[in-house]
Amino acid sequence: MIRKMLKEQVFFLHVISLLFLSCESENQRSSKTQFDHHCGSCHMAPDPTSIPKTIWKNSVLPEMAARMGYRYNDFDPYRYQTAKESLYINRSNKYPDERMIDSATWWGIHDYIVGLAPDSIPIDMTRKKRNSDLAQFSLRKIELPKRSDPVITSIQFDSVHHLFSIADANGDLHQWPNQKIDITERFKSAVTSYNPKENNFFVTEVGILNPSEIPLGLFSKIRMGISDTIAKELHRPVFLEIVDLNDDGEDEFLICEFGNLTGQLSLLEVGENGYDKRALSTLPGAVKLEIADMDGDGKKDIVALFAQGNEGVFIFYQKSNLQFSSEQVIRLPPEFGSSWFELIDYDSDGDLDIVMTNGDNADYSIFLKPYHGIRLFLNNGSNMFNQKWFYPLYGATRVLADDYDLDGDYDFAISALFNDRENTPRESFVYLENKASMNYEFKSYTFKDEFSSGWLTMAKGDYDGDGDIDIMVGSFNVKGLRKKKTFFKPQKEEVVTLILLDNRQNLSTGKGRFQ
Repeated sequence: MIRKMLKEQVFFLHVISLLFLSCESENQRSSKTQFDHHCGSCHMAPDPTSIPKTIWKNSVLPEMAARMGYRYNDFDPYRYQTAKESLYINRSNKYPDERMIDSATWWGIHDYIVGLAPDSIPIDMTRKKRNSDLAQFSLRKIELPKRSDPVITSIQFDSVHHLFSIADANGDLHQWPNQKIDITERFKSAVTSYNPKENNFFVTEVGILNPSEIPLGLFSKIRMGISDTIAKELHRPVFLEIVDLNDDGEDEFLICEFGNLTGQLSLLEVGENGYDKRALSTLPGAVKLEIADMDGDGKKDIVALFAQGNEGVFIFYQKSNLQFSSEQVIRLPPEFGSSWFELIDYDSDGDLDIVMTNGDNADYSIFLKPYHGIRLFLNNGSNMFNQKWFYPLYGATRVLADDYDLDGDYDFAISALFNDRENTPRESFVYLENKASMNYEFKSYTFKDEFSSGWLTMAKGDYDGDGDIDIMVGSFNVKGLRKKKTFFKPQKEEVVTLILLDNRQNLSTGKGRFQ
């Protein structure tokens, strides 16, 4: 009898345990469903295991909650903001006054994320030994005038005059090489694009360099020293393209208004009274675009990278006269920090592929991310892009693809603003030499002497006319970003603002396919 009772008790406890596990599993499934719904409706839902637990709790989750009208961890998005900034933040409607989610659902999502999040994500220490010394380029430090700002906001190469145009955060515009580098122009705010065309110069000013909802950017035409404002109240414009999209003899202007909480990709076309402006997309984070006929219909299309929230690459297909339909062809989670891309035919099959960098690390989850780096997406011929290669690099910011060694394939030059300054300080600039293109084999190089700055901007061009491609790299010395010792060393009194990487290859060593 006693044995029978014990068996019945064990069976009863087993059933209760199964019911408990079933309820727990059901709750987890429900929380995951809510997570995917609420956190994946506007962008790709992040992987809970990709961010450490403390960062989820102290930074990402409070921001997520505020976007759903829920207050968590005493977070107030308006705290420390000016009255004007608060006004524009309120207009963005990104922080609703009424809750979009109840407490039970929120805490279910919270516990689901925190339960999966790791305590920490280890740093890859093997990267210390993976780079060879870079001898193909000679390193030349270029000093700007003393009143210049060490934050370089734009570098562009003028292939007609064989010089680099350099803009800094003061609004100063410089040109190099000159016998004596000097200020060419001064503007009200930092210049992010400088485009000479015929006898005109088109200039885009960011307005407010730091993250802001206040639209103070300008787009102007300068002719014979006289400035004419084409568009104002732009929302932190960072990139400009001038192109005759519909082949009618009149140029259109495409502006990436990166913005902050909001933003847009804008098209300016000739109207009855100047230029008419309209948004092709109202997503924030438009950072760069290129023009190409992506569907082979003879019309110019727009390929654009958005790097805020719904990260990824969009193609805007021109269906008729300046009328577009859009398709997102690459989508990445927001913690990837997409920052730049280039269109290249990597595999020489006649269609355009995409190489891009992921490494922005100044938002809500600041730590060294193993998924930061450079990615290559190959086009299957129908604008379906599949990732074929990934090279991990902490804080990868810009990539410039070209045949730098003139052997007939693509090499990559990469700047990394948010690299691991403590363990691999030399990886603020990395050169990847293509050794076996179709096997995706690259050899990595860095300079013996680490760069003394954070590096953001880059441009390439044959400035000396010797037949190979040179590179100029611009610093981004922002004191506010140096609070985290993991990423930045203390700013020195004397900082190098620009570095020229003079390519020692030339046509005598061979002729690449791009020459």
